Amino acid sequence: MIRLILLLLILSPTCFATPTNHLIILTTFTEASITPITNKFQQLYPDSTIKVLHRRADSGVRLLNKNDHDIDLVISSSPALFLPLIKKDTLKPLAATTTEINQALLQPTYLNKHSDAITIFGYSAYGLMWNNDYLTKHNLDQPKDFKSLIEPQYFRHLIMSSPARSSTTHLMVENVLQQYGWKDGWKMLLQMGGNLASISARSFGVSDAISRGLVGIGPVIDSFAFDNKQRFPFIGFTYQINSPLMPSYIAAVKNQHQANHTSHFIDFLLSDDMQKNLPESSLYKYPLNSEITQTFISQSFDFKLMQHRDVIIKHLFEQAIAHQLTLLNQAWQQINEAAKCVSHFTNEQHRQYNLAISLASTPPVTEAQSNSGVYNHLSLSRNDIVTTRQLDAWRRTMCSQLERSIAISQKIILEHEGH
Repeated sequence: MIRLILLLLILSPTCFATPTNHLIILTTFTEASITPITNKFQQLYPDSTIKVLHRRADSGVRLLNKNDHDIDLVISSSPALFLPLIKKDTLKPLAATTTEINQALLQPTYLNKHSDAITIFGYSAYGLMWNNDYLTKHNLDQPKDFKSLIEPQYFRHLIMSSPARSSTTHLMVENVLQQYGWKDGWKMLLQMGGNLASISARSFGVSDAISRGLVGIGPVIDSFAFDNKQRFPFIGFTYQINSPLMPSYIAAVKNQHQANHTSHFIDFLLSDDMQKNLPESSLYKYPLNSEITQTFISQSFDFKLMQHRDVIIKHLFEQAIAHQLTLLNQAWQQINEAAKCVSHFTNEQHRQYNLAISLASTPPVTEAQSNSGVYNHLSLSRNDIVTTRQLDAWRRTMCSQLERSIAISQKIILEHEGH
């Protein structure tokens, strides 16, 4: 019996686990941006076959947590996708590279402080994309920066994604909060939320909707904007001032059937030829040795703070903005309507008007609470009952605030209509 068990173990498929030419890549980038790159690689290595798995960061993490996955490479701008791999020590060491790197670009990196098994192959930044034909049709000004999106003229002409659905959007939202502070940052985000026509389920859905003329303006990563500008002459784009540089990372993952060409693909992305052509490639990235000459000012970004309040920011945006879109539209429309009478306000109306603004621009979580650890028990799992109850409380609080704000503004408007 013992001999039979040993024989079965010897004949087990895991004992015959050998390297393969089938390369599996997990990425948060779109397949459309990755496929031309993989096709070019296959021209250099005709014996290779490549499968690209496009996933959001949280979905990708769940996939990588499975012990039987066969993922060889991870490509993403999202630190959240790599941190669990660092903690579990499931990344393969990288070979030394001779790629020339502009040392000034290394300042905003974060993951490299935690692991030398991850390398950067390019950079992006974000800004505002718009449809010039749409702006002309609706008599709208070209947006200057993120803050200009709170102007009443853009009511229901904006679109963006959510931090819970897009790693890039998460970074944009976090950047606003770090640049303006918690209180003023959330006020700007909620006021901008009042101008949103919709929230896209995917980050590339923002650029797609703008290109199709379904909506006018939205914050996007530069690569999406450049891709659409190349195809549509009516697309405009400007970098957000003080946008952080966003590194694009690649790392090799340990698995039972390691692909032969795993390290070759990393070398390919870091090669002089690929780096030289990276800005014009389907990835639209700045290469490692580039001199950034664009109109934005690269600023330092606190990735550690972003990671600390990752779950809170994602949930808070969903409950205060994504689930409140109709009420946010109504609240800020009424506030802006009431503002037309501001020169005739009584002292009490001024007080009420300021209260309406405060109610519509204050999230149900304070900065002190976000830093204190009181919400550290929250998770991104949909099956966590404790998290569900907390989110429901946030949603009800925000809903109540917006309904009160609407009622106050409507009362002020009616009082002035009666005169």
